[in-house]
Amino acid sequence: MASAATNKNKPKKVITIQSKEDFDKIVAEAGNKHVLVEFFATWCGPCALIGPRLEELAHEYEDCLLIVKVDVDDHVELAEEYDVSSMPSFLIIKNKVKLEQFVGSNGDKVQSTLQKFCGKPDDNKKAPVAGPSTQPAQKPNKLVSVLKAVTPSKASNMPTDKQ
Repeated sequence: MASAATNKNKPKKVITIQSKEDFDKIVAEAGNKHVLVEFFATWCGPCALIGPRLEELAHEYEDCLLIVKVDVDDHVELAEEYDVSSMPSFLIIKNKVKLEQFVGSNGDKVQSTLQKFCGKPDDNKKAPVAGPSTQPAQKPNKLVSVLKAVTPSKASNMPTDKQ
């Protein structure tokens, strides 16, 4: 019941664009944040499928990212401006500059692209939601595994000034 209350109290983060002026204003006022733009259509099945994942990503990356949705049927001029011919199409914009554009409703592709530009979301935000401390400990273990793979296993093998 607590999780239902948490979800109910969470405001929606994905912004649906109402006009070209609305889009231009959001992109201009994003400041140092990246803007992920999804071009979608109401009749597009894959667009509908990725919608909930975009909402999750908007919460995870809220410190460095805004996510906006543009309905291509309502905003043909924006779709033409960004050369959108397939849906869903995604853009990453920062400081009014298009950094990347890709097509498809692959949530993993969207997330990896966000990580490329924004880094991984803050793990501290997830810790209270995760519950038992065993889950957050798994992420550092992966990091430790990577560090062990790229660092020498014994400090004595490293040259020092004392030798």
